[in-house]
Amino acid sequence: MIKKILLFTVSVFTFSMANAQKGTNGIQIGARAAIPTEKLNKIANTGFGGSLKGMYGIGSKSSPHQVTLEAGYNRFSLKDLPAGASGSYSAIPLYTGYRYLFGKVIFDTQVGFSINRIAGESAAGIKASDSQTAFGWAAGVGYLINKVEVGVKYHSSHSDNDTYSIKFVGFRVGYNFAL
Repeated sequence: MIKKILLFTVSVFTFSMANAQKGTNGIQIGARAAIPTEKLNKIANTGFGGSLKGMYGIGSKSSPHQVTLEAGYNRFSLKDLPAGASGSYSAIPLYTGYRYLFGKVIFDTQVGFSINRIAGESAAGIKASDSQTAFGWAAGVGYLINKVEVGVKYHSSHSDNDTYSIKFVGFRVGYNFAL
């Protein structure tokens, strides 16, 4: 699965470089509050995270399309643990995607993989952790105010073992740097 995702990523960037015109390139640094959904909502609190996104323009300024490559980190603390115990879920998504700017409105879709981890420490100080790589995708919408982007995006990384599936709605703010 990972080989297919990497092949897809390389193909998208190769295609976009071959067809690039005078699009808008940039880098975005973002922060997000993440509301867990589905099974994660039952065991985890609201999470927080950040991301770094590269944006490569493949259209003209009048038709702004961008291919993206994003790396992020999201962390969720666990609910209802015994006194003295702690635990968390975390996800490191590595996604490639397509982004379209329609005036100040942004549509963003992404696909890739996520390194999902669960870690904890008992009240006695015994630590345990494990991680798994899972297929992931995200889709969202945003609004651009000068160089600041605000948006909402649904993230899903699905694993065969539900323990490592992380799904959430992220409310994010990002700052765009033009290149």
